[in-house]
Amino acid sequence: MAKAVHLGAWFLSGCIASSSVAWLGALHPALFRVMWVIYIMCCAALCLALLTDDAVRPFLKLSQHDYYALLIAIAVSIVLGGLVTWLIGG
Repeated sequence: MAKAVHLGAWFLSGCIASSSVAWLGALHPALFRVMWVIYIMCCAALCLALLTDDAVRPFLKLSQHDYYALLIAIAVSIVLGGLVTWLIGG
């Protein structure tokens, strides 16, 4: 139960961070470009994490299912936070 609460807190932290970046991007056109750079870097990091999963997973001491669940949670939190830009109308 404690692990689920801990992972849920990290998921919510990711959603908050991503929506904060999207909100800053909606404030000013120059920050909008910075927001896209941050999102592109996050997507590149996720792709790199998927490609190097056999090397990274033992370092994090996670099972294969937990590692992929973590990557899916990160991707979903980025997408959910990015929806703030669409909802604000930026």
